[in-house]
Amino acid sequence: MPLTEIRQLTAHTRLGLWRMDEPFEGTARQRERHTAALLLTAMTGDPSLTIGHESSGKPYIALSSERSSLTSPHISERISPVLSLSITHTRGWLAMLLSDGEEAVGIDIERLSDRVERIASRFIRPDEAVATTNEKLLLWSAKEAVYKLFSEDNLLFHDMRLLAIHEHHLQMENVRRQVVVDVAYEFTADYVLTYVCRPAVQQPK
Repeated sequence: MPLTEIRQLTAHTRLGLWRMDEPFEGTARQRERHTAALLLTAMTGDPSLTIGHESSGKPYIALSSERSSLTSPHISERISPVLSLSITHTRGWLAMLLSDGEEAVGIDIERLSDRVERIASRFIRPDEAVATTNEKLLLWSAKEAVYKLFSEDNLLFHDMRLLAIHEHHLQMENVRRQVVVDVAYEFTADYVLTYVCRPAVQQPK
């Protein structure tokens, strides 16, 4: 079955992982939307929930009056922040963090490759100590997850700073807020996955 796992991270937050290797007729975007809907149902047990997107692209959970696997649903009622989520995908995989609203969340998944070397100068700060290709890919992924966690800040790459890499987690700072968060990570033969959750972030004054 394409559903790989649903993992309870905290009392409020779960992680879902889906391998997109089943036959599918449609575009890559339609496949991602279809898979996200299936994973959301698997994680909540509620097929009436669907995924909408703000103008910024940030996803939210809503009730739908009609849900299609290939076309956008008719969203009848937004229910966030009762449920909040973060979604990520790479070739062959889709992952999701789902929270009951007590925690803010961010997640990212990146296929292992050396393509990150071509864009390293765009996102690595001079004071960030990363040397290998995997470390650079880990940093890229962690910054994507932190960006989603603090989505209201609209952070730039250099507004996020790596403090330290440890086994299975790294410390990242939101430089604007001077807030440090722990980002969990895991490598497999196919990808690196990063995710972060913390008590709901308040809007800056």
